[in-house]
Amino acid sequence: MINKFLISGFILVVFTIMSFAMPIQADLLKDKQTELNNLQKKIEEQEVALKKVRKQKLTLDNQVKLLDQQIESARLSLKAIVIEIETIGLEKSSINKELVDFEEKAMDQKIVLQKAIRSSYLMRRKSLVEILLSSNSLADFMSHLEYLDRVQHHISISIQTLNGLKDNLAIKKVVLEDKNERLAEIQSVKILEEESLQLQAQTKQNILQDLKFSEADYQNRLETARAEQQTVSKEIANLLRSSPKRIVPPGELKLVWPVPRGVITATFKDKDYYRRFGIVHNAIDIAVPQGTPIKSPASGTVTKIKDGGSGLSYMVINHDNGLATVYLHLSGFAVSTGAYVAQGQVIGYTGGTPGTPGAGWLTTGPHLHFEVWYNSQVRNPLAYLI
Repeated sequence: MINKFLISGFILVVFTIMSFAMPIQADLLKDKQTELNNLQKKIEEQEVALKKVRKQKLTLDNQVKLLDQQIESARLSLKAIVIEIETIGLEKSSINKELVDFEEKAMDQKIVLQKAIRSSYLMRRKSLVEILLSSNSLADFMSHLEYLDRVQHHISISIQTLNGLKDNLAIKKVVLEDKNERLAEIQSVKILEEESLQLQAQTKQNILQDLKFSEADYQNRLETARAEQQTVSKEIANLLRSSPKRIVPPGELKLVWPVPRGVITATFKDKDYYRRFGIVHNAIDIAVPQGTPIKSPASGTVTKIKDGGSGLSYMVINHDNGLATVYLHLSGFAVSTGAYVAQGQVIGYTGGTPGTPGAGWLTTGPHLHFEVWYNSQVRNPLAYLI
């Protein structure tokens, strides 16, 4: 009777090992994921609206409209970050519950396995002759043998299940570590987005104060800023065109992204950019929050840094692989001219918000202006970024 109860209990555990209760927060987690998906659609719609405004002629009125659109985009992004943080919290709670369940089931499985092994050991201590002599009939003898086979079979299943539980435990722990890393990353982005949103709101107020000036005054300021950026572009071109040429295998001409992949607000040789500003755009503009750390896309030497103060700031790096990169509108620097930097090392911080240090006046929002040069020629950065 005891043996039958043991086998029944063992089978019950085996059949329930892979059955897990739904987390208490399942519905809430589903709601948050739905909310996040809906918000992402709004962000995409807002980006479409932003693109339309960016194509319009740059006037004082359009500058304010663009800032309004960018502020709304920043608010939506910040809201999405908050929801993602909440979602990650719920996912971590669910994973932690699953870890506890896995550990409890593994412990139960160990106990059942120990009992089954002990039962098998005790039975095998008897010889077949002893079992036959102690049996009341041939059917009773065969029943003993069948029971021993079932115990051995369940021991095998139990070991497989226990190993499966251990594997699942390891996988869940890796997932939990990934969630923790993502949480730390997104919390840092949240701080940047909050600060960037405040800066853009302040910029709008500053520009609204300029509305007392005429459109002609605005266009004059625009022309002065255009001349400054053209001067900077010539400085950079002269510097890089004087650099020695190198022939490098195409496979080595690779760069990692200097900032997290984001929306590209102006492409290489962007025609809309030229229509708006009257300047050829030798870069891609990557929309990122003000103050985002810039990481060196490859190892190399910082050949020039210009801290423009209230004007336009930039940095130039000549990389070991023969490429050179240029960064405009920097709000701060983490290295100095002549420094050797490793791939992934923080070299500075993005800017671009009008009125902030290093942004220059000819800019409409936070972003990184990123150029790539090879053998004295400016190239499309997207051809080299991996």
